[in-house]
Amino acid sequence: MNNIAQFYVDESRCIGCGLCMKVCPGGILRVNDQRKAEMQPIDGFGWNGCWKCEHCLAVCPKGAISIFGKSPENSLPPIKADTAAPVLDALIMNRHSCRRFLKKDVAPELINAMLQMLGNAPNGGNKQQVAFTLIDDRTQMERFRTLAYGEMERLAAEGVYPAGFDRASYEDMKHWEKTVRPDMLFCGAPYLLIPHAPLGRGEPVEDVMVAAAYFELLCASRGLGCVMMTFPKDVLNTMPRIRALLQIPEDHYIGVMLGFGWPEIRYARGTQRGVEEARIHRLRFEMEESK
Repeated sequence: MNNIAQFYVDESRCIGCGLCMKVCPGGILRVNDQRKAEMQPIDGFGWNGCWKCEHCLAVCPKGAISIFGKSPENSLPPIKADTAAPVLDALIMNRHSCRRFLKKDVAPELINAMLQMLGNAPNGGNKQQVAFTLIDDRTQMERFRTLAYGEMERLAAEGVYPAGFDRASYEDMKHWEKTVRPDMLFCGAPYLLIPHAPLGRGEPVEDVMVAAAYFELLCASRGLGCVMMTFPKDVLNTMPRIRALLQIPEDHYIGVMLGFGWPEIRYARGTQRGVEEARIHRLRFEMEESK
């Protein structure tokens, strides 16, 4: 049997409950006559094969299933709601856009660990098409910032501004450099992450933005500052030569750039923002009475 997914069942543990079959989005798992889980023959991955979601490994109550050479013993256990909810609430209420960073290295191991976690972010059909362009060296980031900032200033002197900006709004941004953000282009971020995905396949817009949101929360949970930026994306679109240095294919969607690093300013508490009732539209559907 072709076992390209390295699907393995420890039959001494499998109880034939069928949970793996019920959660398999590709519909390729079944319980055989011996009441043991098995995978139907597949020729590839994706819509008509294995989705690489690992749901079978995760759902098995007895830890009987391995896939892609991964053992269930190495998975993190679920967290109970009464423990997880207040932690996630605190992370969300205490996340802030960071616009001032320390000139301090972030350990490569920490950055790599967060990137690996992004493999668990939701994406359409679990196609895993989001790629990540990363500047994880402070010296390299400073070189790129210097090149881009200099070209931005040169273009502005010629009256060329990014989409949605004019001279007045550009000067507002320059003014804010004296207070909230010392660097109007990249907010002084020592590192840069750009999620992007190919257009024309899957759901690139949604996938990229979800990955960005997950990365911001990963930063918050580790004490790192993060800022989601669209201004530098628009600025780089006015300078094709410098944008090309990022080596991002032209047919890839870029929704946001994320600057991150150790924050210069620590907040004392979370905010108390909420959603006004006027912004919540509750729907009700009345069933038509049968005649």
